[in-house]
Amino acid sequence: MRILKRIIAMLIGLAWLGTAPAVMAETSVFANGGSYFSASGPSGYWRYDAGQGYCGQFGTWCSPGNSQWTWSTKTFGGVNNAVWNVIPIDRYSRAFAFIPRRNATTRGAKYTVAYNWVSRQSSEIDQMRYYDQWVPLAFGDQLRRISSVDLTDATFEATSTRVNFDEIKIEN
Repeated sequence: MRILKRIIAMLIGLAWLGTAPAVMAETSVFANGGSYFSASGPSGYWRYDAGQGYCGQFGTWCSPGNSQWTWSTKTFGGVNNAVWNVIPIDRYSRAFAFIPRRNATTRGAKYTVAYNWVSRQSSEIDQMRYYDQWVPLAFGDQLRRISSVDLTDATFEATSTRVNFDEIKIEN
């Protein structure tokens, strides 16, 4: 009975015998093309691969069911950019990007994670190394209050490489 009381107290957020309540784990997926996603740059440069990416292949509950990509550029600041505006939760979380099997050939996709109201951490991901996988961003670090993830097509590689802008996942 005593154990049951402790479990109930933890679940409703009360401290029992000086122990702190457990933080419930949460995972949120933010889709490309979803309401928390904004893409900029010439619309003629954006390409869509139907039935690909996380929502297109595995997360049939989310939409749109395609991955989105563009050609890489050698332009500072990029030509096409995207931002996933994450619903910030005031706790430590990790950010991940889904790298689809097709149209992800860049070796230098620069993702920037904004967190803790004013901080930013960037990391380069070799999208060519992955095949339908979630890849940790910001070196897999736990960051407090993640608010957005940015990606640009400025990779400074040959313009024949493709930068894929698929789903972002936040786990805490």
